[in-house]
Amino acid sequence: MTLIQQLPRWAALTAVSFTLAACGGDGNNSFNSSSLGSSSSNSSSSVSLSSSVSSADTPSSASSSSTVTSSTTSSAQSSSALSESSSSSSVSSVALPALVLNEMRSDGGGYDYIEIYNASNTDYTFAANEWAVNDLKGFSEDKVPGIVIPAGTVITAHGFLLVAVDQTAVPFGAPTNTLIGGAGEFGLGRGDTALLTYKGEIIDEKGWAAGSHVNTFGRLPDGGEWHDQTEALVATPGTINALPVVNPPATQSDIVINEVVSKGRADIDFDYVELYNKSSQPYVFAEGEWALSDSENTAMPIPGGTTIPGHGFLVLLPDVAVDASLPTNAPADAVLNSTGGFGIGKNETITLIRFEAIIDRVSYGNFHVNAYGRFPDGGELIALGDGTATQLYASPGLKNFMTPAMNLTVTTMNFSAFNNDETTLENSGFRVFGLNADLAKDVEPEYIAVAADSKTAWVTLQENNGIARINLDGTPAITHIFPLGFKDYGAAGNEIDPSDRDNKIEFAARPNVFGIYQPDGIATFNDGGMDYVITANEGDVRDYYTNFVEGVKVSDITLDESDFPTASELKKNENLGRLVVTQFAASPTAETLYSTLLSFGARSFSIWNGTTGAQVYDSGNDLEVQANAAGVYPDDRSDAKGVEPENLTVGVIGSKRFVFVGLERADAVAVYDITDLGNIQFSQMLITQGDDAPEGILFISAADSPNGNPLLVVSNEDSGNVTVYQSDANGDFSFASRLVLEGGTAAAEISAYDPITKRLFVLNNGELLANSRIEVLDLANPAALSLLTTIDLSPYGGGINSVAVSNGKVAGALQAVDKTQQGTVVVFDTTNYTLLGIAKVGALPDMLTFSPDGKFILTADEGEAKDDYSYDPVGSISVISLPVL
Repeated sequence: MTLIQQLPRWAALTAVSFTLAACGGDGNNSFNSSSLGSSSSNSSSSVSLSSSVSSADTPSSASSSSTVTSSTTSSAQSSSALSESSSSSSVSSVALPALVLNEMRSDGGGYDYIEIYNASNTDYTFAANEWAVNDLKGFSEDKVPGIVIPAGTVITAHGFLLVAVDQTAVPFGAPTNTLIGGAGEFGLGRGDTALLTYKGEIIDEKGWAAGSHVNTFGRLPDGGEWHDQTEALVATPGTINALPVVNPPATQSDIVINEVVSKGRADIDFDYVELYNKSSQPYVFAEGEWALSDSENTAMPIPGGTTIPGHGFLVLLPDVAVDASLPTNAPADAVLNSTGGFGIGKNETITLIRFEAIIDRVSYGNFHVNAYGRFPDGGELIALGDGTATQLYASPGLKNFMTPAMNLTVTTMNFSAFNNDETTLENSGFRVFGLNADLAKDVEPEYIAVAADSKTAWVTLQENNGIARINLDGTPAITHIFPLGFKDYGAAGNEIDPSDRDNKIEFAARPNVFGIYQPDGIATFNDGGMDYVITANEGDVRDYYTNFVEGVKVSDITLDESDFPTASELKKNENLGRLVVTQFAASPTAETLYSTLLSFGARSFSIWNGTTGAQVYDSGNDLEVQANAAGVYPDDRSDAKGVEPENLTVGVIGSKRFVFVGLERADAVAVYDITDLGNIQFSQMLITQGDDAPEGILFISAADSPNGNPLLVVSNEDSGNVTVYQSDANGDFSFASRLVLEGGTAAAEISAYDPITKRLFVLNNGELLANSRIEVLDLANPAALSLLTTIDLSPYGGGINSVAVSNGKVAGALQAVDKTQQGTVVVFDTTNYTLLGIAKVGALPDMLTFSPDGKFILTADEGEAKDDYSYDPVGSISVISLPVL
């Protein structure tokens, strides 16, 4: 297994002092550090600094003192000196190199880093336990040594050494020799100060304004003076510092008519004109200057103050008056017509005018257009001889693309038929509790699994604590909702640790405390002719709304003392006080007196009968017990959902069946042998240092594997990387390879594999990216995972939530920019990445999968409410029928 090295820590520190002497102007090297003071004189001077040095590194006893002489070079000034009085005597002298802090980043560009620059003409090799980087709090308050530069590390002449202070693995795009801080090290914050130290003594330091982050702050040129903090440099970790490129402002010639729709599809049933800004800079329309007109010279003014972003879009709705509601699937920032409105018809000429001068004009013949415009955006108009020619696919506010050839038929089903069963379901542990919601609006479908015969599917309804069963044999229909009930944490085998403030990990029975299963990931398998479903019981709390809070801590509620006789003791932080529980058992009315406590998730995986919904098995607290035994139990999450099992998959190796459970907070994957449902056994805990928050768990059978060995592919959301494990014939897994993707957090979430091309398709919503995309990775050699290309998803919607592969097709589920609008499924060829088909599905498609027979794509459409709960779309299941090619 690849070992990601943790940097060493210093030993106990003792106080000594040393003196630095700097010489200049005589051809010798000189040292410059603006933070330590400088002199224009060419004569030498000395500085005495109070120092904390490891006794192991001190050439004499702790009661002695030492003198260190520096004869070094600065590229910024021909001479400088450090001066301060010294009260200690000298015992030794060494030469210090011309190393300075050169660049820092504390926010806005991903990982925090400190860059060191070697201002001399000579390479420098670091010795053990001498040099470190730190921040002021760690150095002055916490009295910790910071991140020590390992012995043998080399910084080349006029070269750079990068330290990613808050990372556990080398970030994407960073130099390969980047040093990492490791778990528990410091990050750089607002108003912080970065330090470079030698044997515990500050050699260089630089701070930035209180209350502000820097992205980025550095010297210009390298090793020279510090650049003005208010003008951020281009982030250049490990390379030459530079100012950002200044682009000219946008002008009227940059604004063009990009797309015209006169007769939309069922999901885009409104006329619109889309403008595009060819400049990289935004353009602001002034009042009374701009207007849009049609063939009849009816004008629609563009309001003053309206902004079109650089390389961005502005959608104008000429047939929608300002007092009307925004059409479904129109962008939220679309401009409505203040003059009453005019439609766009056949044989039109659409003109963009400024000060009555024509800026752009688009015409077409005696037919409707859906849609006509430029491809690519801002380029030439597509050929349009008549109304039968292939046109653009209407995409208001998004990149233009040609209409794909594949015709996809969609059936979207919601849960309104179960509204009358709400009370019955709630009595068995189902939950409906959103603001002003009925069951159909409140359900939030998450993950989906399809039986091997493609006749049945199951969908987790996480927030609602249920599983839905769908019939696919004939006309698709939702046939059942299975309430899952609650898990008794007072029962033997279910013991939990509910506190992150008790300074220990202790699993104990908790009477009258229950877990709401709330499964997220789901998989299915057949055993003895019976279909079973298996779930990762993560839990979820609705705490992301502006006017609706579900979770409360036990310390803040009133316990019924008839059920909790020691209520005051239990409410202490070291007992149950920190545990987060729901205010809403099964209704939107908050509890006032609690006789039972319902916490989120079950900290386990469960197996359920696929026909009846009855529970066949639950892992109790074994996931947490095994995580603790492996040293990865996240005690800081004990008060929430513990190890947080989020996703899982099932795979067969030889005669054994395994389940692989991703533990989001433990940063590990638990492997269990589930061959014998009456004797399920823990097998292995897979841990790779630097992997953070496993989200996607993908099993590749030996038959489909590129090297004939079973593989497990883990996509880690927070660390933005993909890790591959390889199994032997007995089901014992070992590390194969690891690849960090561009984008930072959320750069790797869900993966799918195409055995035909031996490629992985990984969805990437990286927080540092402008748009979501699918990464295409080469898995032909599992020991050397590599990036091939990316599929741009910016034309099709908002973020991508899921990806799946079948029969040479890769499908992705994207939510709309406004998550309450219809989502989109796109289908590409796995060989050349050509867009094959596109379809609209329910709001916020969270997960999609192909049926095993390849005839259907299914999506679980979460239908999450707006942030202020003003609108809550129905949760739904969409079934897309694929044409036989």
